[in-house]
Amino acid sequence: MGNRIVGHLAVWGLRLALITPVIMVIAGGLYRLRFVDFQIALLAFAIAVLLAGLGALFGLVGAVLGALGGHGKTTRAVTALVLALLVLVAPLNTVRQGAGAPMIHDITTDLEDPPIFVEVPRKRSISDNSLDIDAEVLAAQKAYYNDIGPTMLPMAKTEAFALVREAVDAFDWVVHAENANLGYIEATASTPFFGFRDDVIIRVTEDTGRARVDMRSASRVGLSDLGVNAGRIRDFMAMVAQKAN
Repeated sequence: MGNRIVGHLAVWGLRLALITPVIMVIAGGLYRLRFVDFQIALLAFAIAVLLAGLGALFGLVGAVLGALGGHGKTTRAVTALVLALLVLVAPLNTVRQGAGAPMIHDITTDLEDPPIFVEVPRKRSISDNSLDIDAEVLAAQKAYYNDIGPTMLPMAKTEAFALVREAVDAFDWVVHAENANLGYIEATASTPFFGFRDDVIIRVTEDTGRARVDMRSASRVGLSDLGVNAGRIRDFMAMVAQKAN
């Protein structure tokens, strides 16, 4: 009887561990191709994560019962547990990184005068997040992301703009508009798996003999970006500073 229970747990644990990545890939592919909207893709992904968690639970219980009872299905149960945990690594890591992040999805280095998108709004759909400046969002950013700020470069504006353009190319963002004289670049970054699109604008201005680089990164969908936009700004500014040295 015990061997049969362990066997059932192992089999269902394996089934769930193997089906969940398939669901994730299908959901991600359909969203990338714009066959489904964000809410449906996110729901499918959440269901897949829950199934993976259930598969891990089945595998764990099966492995423990098998080890305690000396049943022969223990290896299969452990395999189910390991596969399910591997599936859960990426989503759990994302949640861990964004734990405690405020429910905002628009981050800027200039809270007093955020860069304003000009071309990007034409690329967005009516259902996408608003790009209007929100005082509550700015306040939440100031309270949580107090390290986000402009980068000052000891060079002329034209030189700084060229450097910023190189950094944009390095990140492989899709550029929608740029103007060296006015000092701005608008582009879109996409996440690797689902292809969630976040819009960015980089502004380069003169500031007492130096060049000031500001940036804004805003997600098209979702209530919270789990810290993705702040992370993007940090990474971009770090590359700009590195290129300037």
